[in-house]
Amino acid sequence: MKKIYKTMLLMLIVILATISVTFFVTNKFHEQELYSASGVLEQVKDISELNTVEMYFNEIIDFKNAKLFNNFQIPFTEKSFIFTVKSKVKAGVDLSGIDEGDITISGKSLLIKLPNPKITSKEILSYKVYDEKNGLFNEVTTEDTLKALELFEKDMEEQALSSGIIEKSKENTEHIIRNLFLSYGFESIEIEWK
Repeated sequence: MKKIYKTMLLMLIVILATISVTFFVTNKFHEQELYSASGVLEQVKDISELNTVEMYFNEIIDFKNAKLFNNFQIPFTEKSFIFTVKSKVKAGVDLSGIDEGDITISGKSLLIKLPNPKITSKEILSYKVYDEKNGLFNEVTTEDTLKALELFEKDMEEQALSSGIIEKSKENTEHIIRNLFLSYGFESIEIEWK
């Protein structure tokens, strides 16, 4: 009888210990994330941009780097990565460049001189690394990624310009301005670019 009592007591202790450990592990160990940010408003600026076109780009960037000695690549120092980047470029007209003399009204006719459109913003929306290879003596770093994104940002502007973003912005601006002033009762709207 004592043996059965001891066995049951031992089993009860094991069961209670298992339940206690399980409860402790599942309820006591959890992740805690702390985030703190303190920002100070630095500047508020008035803008007078009329953005009339956005172009979206989806690029694959292939970045390679190696250490050289007298234009000879040192073995085991080549590093590389491939990633995709999604971005957008906006173009429009800065309306603060319009003076009183740029608007001529004659009856129901309007002549308006607008500043030429320009790229108003470039924005990298997201990027994702697909293949990263470290050299034995030259590892891929965050600075490499930032450098590649900086080069891409310059290239993004050139691509937008060669894709006709300025011309498309002119077309859209003329369309918007014409429709706006037609709704105000003007019958003839002429737009000139400065």
